Amino acid sequence: MPPKTPSPAYIHIKNASLITVNSTAETLNNYDILIKGDTIISIGPDLDVPLDADLTVIDAENCIVVPGFVDGHHHMWQQIIRGVTTDWTLFDYLVNIRSLYGSVYTAEDVELAYYAAALDLLNNGVTCVLEHSHIINSPKHADAAIRGLKKAGIRGCFCYGFYENPPIDGCDVPGVNLDKFKQEQRVCDVRRVREVHFTSNDPAEDLLTFGIAPTEPESQPLDETVPQVQLSRELGARITTMHVAMGSYDKAHQEVVQHLANGGHLGPDLVFSHGASLTDRELDSIRSAGAGLVGTPDTELQMGMGFLVVFRAADKGCKACGAEVLRLDHLVGSIIVGKKADLVIFRFDDVSTVPVHDPTATVVFHASSANIDTVIVNGRIVKNGSLVGVDWPLVRTALRTQSERIKFQAAKVDLATARAKWLEIISRSS
Repeated sequence: MPPKTPSPAYIHIKNASLITVNSTAETLNNYDILIKGDTIISIGPDLDVPLDADLTVIDAENCIVVPGFVDGHHHMWQQIIRGVTTDWTLFDYLVNIRSLYGSVYTAEDVELAYYAAALDLLNNGVTCVLEHSHIINSPKHADAAIRGLKKAGIRGCFCYGFYENPPIDGCDVPGVNLDKFKQEQRVCDVRRVREVHFTSNDPAEDLLTFGIAPTEPESQPLDETVPQVQLSRELGARITTMHVAMGSYDKAHQEVVQHLANGGHLGPDLVFSHGASLTDRELDSIRSAGAGLVGTPDTELQMGMGFLVVFRAADKGCKACGAEVLRLDHLVGSIIVGKKADLVIFRFDDVSTVPVHDPTATVVFHASSANIDTVIVNGRIVKNGSLVGVDWPLVRTALRTQSERIKFQAAKVDLATARAKWLEIISRSS
């Protein structure tokens, strides 16, 4: 007889409460989930499991299982300097981050930042992210970002940013020459990145897929944004994402989205972020095109952009929830047989969460990352009490060391020129 073929790996989650997020919004109590490979193959009470299988059993009594969370807008390179912006307006952010900190990162800084940011997301139950990457200061920076994401094992779409971080006099960064990495070079490099790192770009097969983030559309003429959108489609980018209509900073009401719509450039591959000052007409155009919209509540309120637009957008029928916006709702975002196994298991048996009367309310209002016992991405356990396979002391030391170097370099730079530049841009839009 031929040798017996080993059974595929199975994960059996037992006796859990499930917040399914399916079409009927069911909450199921004392249910099991059976995972085979990367896929949910069965849901029900007291499931039978294959005999002699390579099986991992998770006892989820007193636990609530939810689909992995989806982060629709992130700048993961900022993980190393997170916290420095907490009392800044958007203008402060533009002056400091987009005119200074973004120019002093080495490729090594980028890889560490992306790896650490992805670990942070996974630790908090975020299994999928849309990354708007405006730290591409060289081809090595692009490669480093992708390496960090793939090393962490998070699902997502990496959107190559065309924004040019400005050169800074007297601030030499090893391996970086911003004067020589302009738009022409970026166009060549984004083609390389697509060919080298994302050969199939199929989210059913690849955890990480490819997208593009055009230069800020409200800081350049429309006829410079449109070619970047067209290039994105030529390269088969899954997502093209951009910041628009940033509330009180959009005093001239430029209506970039409407101009794109008028030119026939909107489509389901576009994802707009922030959007506090989007008009009703623009929201109608977004809905009609099947494009997506993502809000970032803490950022928009903290930085003075205005109130969230996503509730208005949802009321108008726009795509404004995570997996749907990322065009991944056929794969993730709900607990359904046949979908990818991206799951978060909350353990609710502590003083902050007992008793559980309403599982959804408990997750939304009472839970924290401390309650997240297990995180599964694509059928792989990435958190089991703590992050799996991560040398945290090593990562922690590197974060402290590299952040201090970045802050030291930044402290030497006079920001007067950057302030004048952004004041001029904001004045033009007023």
